[in-house]
Amino acid sequence: MEVTATKVTMEHLRAIPMGERMSIKLPNADACGNGKTLAYQNQYKLNCKFSAETDYKTNTLTLTKNPA
Repeated sequence: MEVTATKVTMEHLRAIPMGERMSIKLPNADACGNGKTLAYQNQYKLNCKFSAETDYKTNTLTLTKNPA
């Protein structure tokens, strides 16, 4: 799944099916860092673990949602 957004939101995190990944095209590197932080901070609330990969050349954050 691939989306373009100005920032990562909780709706993005909830929309990722368990065991799947979502690539989010963001406007800059700061938005990528903020999105990664949001995912890690809300793992307990969403009862999962996120793994994150950041491509700073294309400002793309790829999040994988795994069972806790």
